[in-house]
Amino acid sequence: MFRVKHSFRNADPAQSGSGATPPAAPVIDVQTQINQALAAQQADFAAQLEKATGHKDIGALTEAQLKAQGKLQELADAKAAEATSYKSKFEQAAIGNALLSAASEAKDADLVKDLLAGKAAVDEHGVVTIDGKPVADAVKALLDAKPFLAKAQGDTGSGAPTTTNGGKTLTRAAFDQLSPVERSTHINTGGTVI
Repeated sequence: MFRVKHSFRNADPAQSGSGATPPAAPVIDVQTQINQALAAQQADFAAQLEKATGHKDIGALTEAQLKAQGKLQELADAKAAEATSYKSKFEQAAIGNALLSAASEAKDADLVKDLLAGKAAVDEHGVVTIDGKPVADAVKALLDAKPFLAKAQGDTGSGAPTTTNGGKTLTRAAFDQLSPVERSTHINTGGTVI
């Protein structure tokens, strides 16, 4: 960079017309004075910045703020993941409880729960619905559509095999006592198990 030295001269009109060379004025280096003033101002700013923030320059302050923001973002992400996990656990528990309590008429309430849990949703108030219907209605619709999942209606007596329809209906306990061949024959001849 080139430095320009400026010299200030007296602009007195009486001296300019005489033709004589005016006495030499001291030479002032303006650029040096500007640089010194800027250096003093920067040092003052750095001292105030360090006093206020603990950092010596803007770069260090910016870097510290970015690190802090990164840590805050990591913390926020961790808390969001934790909240999502708890929400998922709550929804699963609410769905399971609602289905198990509504499936009291089913032979296997856990099976009904497993069949319907994938269609269940929990709203912001904790109310469980299945395909937009109340849980009890959805369970009843499933048991109506698949009657083999429902408990037998009415009194079956002492637990002995029932003999309706020519002896083709057996209780689960009686069916379980049959050999595999007898079970297959019972099912193939149109027998039912209740």
